[in-house]
Amino acid sequence: MVNIKIHRGTRQIGGTITEIYTENTHIFIDFGSELTVNPEDSTDAKMIDMIKNAKCDAVLFSHYHGDHVGLLEHIPVKDIRGKEITLGIGKVARQVLVNIQGTLANDISRPEEQQAHKEMLSLLQNNSRWLDFMDDLTVGNEQYSTFDIGDFHITTIRVDHSAYDSYMFVIEAEGKCIVHTGDFRVHGRLGEGFFDRLKEFMVDKKVDILLIEGTMLGRLDEEPMSEKKLLAKATELLMKPENKYAYLICSSTNMESLASFHKAVLISNSMKEKLGNRDCKRAMYVNHYVKEQMDLFASVEPDITWGFNKANPFEQQGKFNEKLGMSQMEYMEENGFLILIGKSDAYKKYIEPFKEKNPLLIYSMWNGYVDDETADTYDEKWGALYKSFKRKKKLHTSGHAVKKDLEEMIAIVNPRQAIVPIHTEFKESYEVLKGVGKKVKCLSDGEVFEVQ
Repeated sequence: MVNIKIHRGTRQIGGTITEIYTENTHIFIDFGSELTVNPEDSTDAKMIDMIKNAKCDAVLFSHYHGDHVGLLEHIPVKDIRGKEITLGIGKVARQVLVNIQGTLANDISRPEEQQAHKEMLSLLQNNSRWLDFMDDLTVGNEQYSTFDIGDFHITTIRVDHSAYDSYMFVIEAEGKCIVHTGDFRVHGRLGEGFFDRLKEFMVDKKVDILLIEGTMLGRLDEEPMSEKKLLAKATELLMKPENKYAYLICSSTNMESLASFHKAVLISNSMKEKLGNRDCKRAMYVNHYVKEQMDLFASVEPDITWGFNKANPFEQQGKFNEKLGMSQMEYMEENGFLILIGKSDAYKKYIEPFKEKNPLLIYSMWNGYVDDETADTYDEKWGALYKSFKRKKKLHTSGHAVKKDLEEMIAIVNPRQAIVPIHTEFKESYEVLKGVGKKVKCLSDGEVFEVQ
């Protein structure tokens, strides 16, 4: 008997926690914190108490976003039976988290938080606890990671998402097959040809249950901007003389969008040079932590990132750079820039000197952080930073699948028994998707579903 229990995520985006179990083996997929909820309404404490008192052989993480890994530190070493709990995530994804925690552990401006980050860093670097999803199974022209945990045979398939090294799961036990999509999209560069590869893998699979994300179901008619289109629009912006000085707000771990903006710098420089414009030496500037993440991504995706070779870490202000023949700030003023900024006050020293030049701000994150001050999702610091610029442009591409892509996923996986909505606020909207028929099974948080 194989059962599914969605502890959280049948009626909300973020914080989805799914348990799949047999009589002998219990695995969990994702264990993240909630995204948009008032602290007094949060059920995080309930989920932490649940995992500390659960049978649990492994927790597998689809990717490194906080709403999927945010409660990692609360997972005990052993479950209630005394069995050691295996932790699994993509190899590069784990290194991304190591970089984050390493930076925070060394942040002397927040001494009260350093110890917690040091403990998280130690956990992430404890190889004996981790199962890294590796490419060691070849099916056709594609490689997948496959492994066994108790009764379960599990295959991880890398998907396109706004977090690099994200995975969907094919989980088999007792003659049953469950597919968990995780968060996915196909309009990034890593999504090109994804469905063709998935068809090849699934050709002989008889899937019983499809657990599928539905973040975008509240916006059924929305057409996503592709990463290629984002690159084209960013290049167009950087070509304009009035945008010589440009700032960027974008997630420091959104590799594909960072790559798009980085490429826009290089392409616009090249186009200006061909037009005989001497103003063609713009560079991209980031802090040392972001540069560390960029170097990691460049090492595994050199074709997509172009090595991030025009992304420079900040230098000490006023320090003479022999290669440039001037300080970095003087070079910025002479040649223009694209500077990745965050809501920390540390960025003010890179913003204030150019305020009188009326710079452009490119905002490339979710609108909910800056648009509606009355919404739970509004972030005061992001909102204040966004509003502090007179000229701004929103240029963002979603990390989630839209209607037609959800329909394609359903058609390829073709589950025999049920389609179960997760990671969505609009589970009833699944019924409008082509091909679902009467297969949609809308569960409630905590409800147990037995795979027939």
